[in-house]
Amino acid sequence: MVKASDGQVWAAAKLTEILESAADSGADGIDLEWVPEGLECCYISGNTGVGSIITDAVVAENIIDAIVTRARLRNKSSGTMSLRIAGQDREIQVEEWDSFGESAFRLRFCPSKGNPSR
Repeated sequence: MVKASDGQVWAAAKLTEILESAADSGADGIDLEWVPEGLECCYISGNTGVGSIITDAVVAENIIDAIVTRARLRNKSSGTMSLRIAGQDREIQVEEWDSFGESAFRLRFCPSKGNPSR
């Protein structure tokens, strides 16, 4: 059995924290895109977004690796992953696209089975 490194475990927890914060703020999901300062994380609600930058490159890379692994994006540009967000099991739809030669990601909350409200 392959054991996850501390960085991978921490990145998964950080990704969950980011998504919980987005859900708590009423966002539909998040966009992650590389900018010169680091990894930009925008909470998206409708056509509006607000965000921050993760400046630690190792943390940012581990978060991206966690997304790619959990959504099974190795050979495709979209997928889904399940995470426990704010005490609820949530499906997250993930899309990856090229933005100026680097991968960018959109993570959207899907309605959960048994939870018709979202």
